[in-house]
Amino acid sequence: MAAGGRRLPSLAVTLAYVQACGGDVREWQHRWQLLAAELAADTAARRRAQDAGCAPYPGAAAYEAADAERFYGREAVLDRLVGLLGERSLVMVTGPSGVGKSSLVRAGLLARMGGLGGSGASGGGAGLNAGAGPGSAAGARTGAGPRGARDPRRGAGAARPGARAVPVALLTPGERPMEAYALALARLGQRAGETRGVRAGLQAAGYERARAADPVLVVDQGEELRTRCRDARERARFLDALVAAAEGTGRKAGGTGGADGLRCRVVLVVRSDQGDALRAEHPALAEACRGAVLTVGAPAPDELRRAITEPALRAGCTVEGALLAVLISAVAQQPGALPLLSAALLETWRRRSGNALTLAGFQATGGFEGALARTAEALFDGLGAADRERARAVFVRLGGEPAPGAGGDSARKPVGRGEFDDPGVPALLERLVRARLVVLDRDTVELSHHALPQAWPRLRDWLAEGREALGEQRRLTAAARSWAAADKDPELLYRGARLDHVRRRVAAGELASGGVERAFLSAAVRAAADDRRRVRRQSLALAGLAAAGGALLTLAGGHRIRRGWRD
Repeated sequence: MAAGGRRLPSLAVTLAYVQACGGDVREWQHRWQLLAAELAADTAARRRAQDAGCAPYPGAAAYEAADAERFYGREAVLDRLVGLLGERSLVMVTGPSGVGKSSLVRAGLLARMGGLGGSGASGGGAGLNAGAGPGSAAGARTGAGPRGARDPRRGAGAARPGARAVPVALLTPGERPMEAYALALARLGQRAGETRGVRAGLQAAGYERARAADPVLVVDQGEELRTRCRDARERARFLDALVAAAEGTGRKAGGTGGADGLRCRVVLVVRSDQGDALRAEHPALAEACRGAVLTVGAPAPDELRRAITEPALRAGCTVEGALLAVLISAVAQQPGALPLLSAALLETWRRRSGNALTLAGFQATGGFEGALARTAEALFDGLGAADRERARAVFVRLGGEPAPGAGGDSARKPVGRGEFDDPGVPALLERLVRARLVVLDRDTVELSHHALPQAWPRLRDWLAEGREALGEQRRLTAAARSWAAADKDPELLYRGARLDHVRRRVAAGELASGGVERAFLSAAVRAAADDRRRVRRQSLALAGLAAAGGALLTLAGGHRIRRGWRD
């Protein structure tokens, strides 16, 4: 049927034909993915309407507290977070973008404690003291006592039987973090009486760690304190308030501390590239979370397997072994690929074969490559002219630098943050992070998936069109880095015709000059100016010496003539 044109052949069969005929494999793979996605779109649309509200995966969005029953794979790191929060009043959760920090605290921590994050309401979930009695240290740390032991078939944040709910509130700072903070405290303050009752009950039972019943304030996307809040004083007030609430020293409502002296445990979730900066600018925060920083990394293969298969099983579906192997292999090698994985799984589920999620269904969605290309093109279309030029420079820089020893498109080298400090570029990077196209870590920027340079036709064309300029860009960047690493040795600077050529290309926009290149070229220009001044001084000195020598010769000649006259 496939050979007769009545059914789309599989990707493997298509590529086998292409290879046998000497065709361009990459081009035909791209065509197959486009056609498969188009053919599957109608089916997916029908199923999207039929399956509303029962999908096992949330897509690219973060898991929420209501998703706890389908949140799998992060049990171990969630237990560490719960244990740390049981011992400390302020905990910082950090890690690069795209590793699932928000999902961990929303569908994991908040759900386990019984809170429905955004509303601050409490359900019948598991508090930090779940299953713990007096003297039960393990229960106090992890919430896993005899009554609250984790059921391996339940999500990581699923409610534990017999657990007490703890009041919680969730906020994201936005442009006005103090306003968000006041609203969150108001939600917690409404339930302060319930909090005191839980604490009193624990104390009456002889449970010493009554702090475990304190309400919990979760600040998600803490990087917004630096990326969206432009008022440094308000940022400082907000961090002061968090520390005061955690220490129980807050003032009454209307001040900067807790409402009516409300004491909270605080969880601050912040991207790793901004976490260090926040602690550096606010010593009290650094001191409060000293020894209480949980770094979230990429999930291990077994964690990925659970995250993929368990939600499907709960929905009565299975995951084909071939698909599971492809997904785990692809995601394990990519930074920040969890949102992309969840989005791909949702579309694959909509294209399931019976109750099975298959590799063919995944390929029919266009795979990771198709999702990346659609996301990148949609974002680019929404940019203004200036940001489009910035985006081109950013993607070419990230997509054009293979890692040392990497073959072709297999890997890309992370690029230092300092190379993206031109006006407007940091704000653009934040948009690219939110779109899950790039990953920001403490000091580096990289693509979220190595396939983007080939999956996105626009970027592929940029790289092809500017191949010669890309080589020049790499040489400039390498020279600038070598100069910086050698303590800015002036002998390594460009000079003469080479410097003039590179400066012309930078001025024409053919080459980018980020922080390190800009400093390198500025130093080269200053060195060239110093060289010209030195040459000019030397020329003047030589001219002076020549003039003095000529005068001496003239005097000497005149002296001999006068002696001749006397003789």
